[in-house]
Amino acid sequence: MKIDAKITKTFPTGNVKAIADVTLDDSVAIHGVKLIDSKNGTFISMPSNRWQDKDGNFKHDDIVHPTNADTRSALFHAVQDAFNAHVQTAGAAQTDIAM
Repeated sequence: MKIDAKITKTFPTGNVKAIADVTLDDSVAIHGVKLIDSKNGTFISMPSNRWQDKDGNFKHDDIVHPTNADTRSALFHAVQDAFNAHVQTAGAAQTDIAM
């Protein structure tokens, strides 16, 4: 499976490091995949609906999600690689400006 990830937004503070758009096999687009850094490591969070149950508790249901560990891993690495490339490019741009 061909996975392309594009970082659409980054966050300098907080647990959410970035938001990405992902395209699968040039056929399906997934918008709003979050790259999150937690005490247990970095992971991706898929787009989800937030709703409130009858007891007032907030729940989340994924809109789209991988159905196996290999696909989840491939998605994670594509988003993480795109983030790392984005950070390097942004760092190089800041260095060019400073010179």
